[in-house]
Amino acid sequence: MSYLPRKKTSKILILGLAESGKSTIIRVVTEGKIPSKDDKYQATIDYERKQKIIAGTELTIFDLGGQTAFLDRFTGELSEFIFSGVKTLVFVVDSIKIPEISRAKYYLDLSLKKLDQFSPEATVFIFQHKVDLVPKKMRQEVKKTIADYITTGVSRKMKFYTTSVFSDTIFRAMGDVYAEASGARKTLRPLLETFIRHNAADMAQIFTREGAPLTKMDNISKFDHISLSEVRSFFDAVTQRLANTETQKSTSVLLESDHRVFIIRFMESGLALFFGFPKERLKERNEPIPSLYNKVFAFSSQLKSITEP
Repeated sequence: MSYLPRKKTSKILILGLAESGKSTIIRVVTEGKIPSKDDKYQATIDYERKQKIIAGTELTIFDLGGQTAFLDRFTGELSEFIFSGVKTLVFVVDSIKIPEISRAKYYLDLSLKKLDQFSPEATVFIFQHKVDLVPKKMRQEVKKTIADYITTGVSRKMKFYTTSVFSDTIFRAMGDVYAEASGARKTLRPLLETFIRHNAADMAQIFTREGAPLTKMDNISKFDHISLSEVRSFFDAVTQRLANTETQKSTSVLLESDHRVFIIRFMESGLALFFGFPKERLKERNEPIPSLYNKVFAFSSQLKSITEP
């Protein structure tokens, strides 16, 4: 008798009050489309599920409706179904609706109790969302006020992020959520460290196809020479090329600046690899640019063999 390999799965909950921005976050990070400030969305009724595969793990993302009637059901009669088997909980707090913070905390506290009961090992992320609508001179104070209030009486460790769908903050935050839920960081980080150690790359990162970074390493792959928004402009150009093709096969693109060579490789699995090579170091190593393609291709093949069953 033959056995099929068991697919790794992981459950993510996105929870928060109505109109806190949960559904828009999911659309942005799963579709890569930055919304217009004038866009209007319908409220989520009950809950919706989305599937996304990250590094060989199938993530099920639950977008939970934020109306009081739904929140009461999720933390009441449906609590075992909702909170069982959860890997990560993302609780979204609207940064501009300070009068609603007490009600948000009420449902966060209920949710944490249900996690303790049904998924005690789950990791909790707090998104202090819509930070772009808070005046810049008040952001630090608002951030601290919300965090202090949210953590009152809470012993569980929580990870805080200030986010906006109109900046890279939401991609960085959801990249951490994806990495935690999929275990991608433990899988991908050693590969990147080895690649950097043996090659001339001084910039390296693995993203989702939409641009959420999955790896995070001190003193390695830090984008000191190029901002993530600039990297995303590269992604946008490549994504447009892919959108104009009939297939979504692996594709590599080489881009050059005055001092650097960049290679972006999109994989069929939905991962995007980004590498930066300083031209000066390539010259010192007598490294021809075409050979970089071979190295990135070999890296992607290794990555595929590890992350795909």
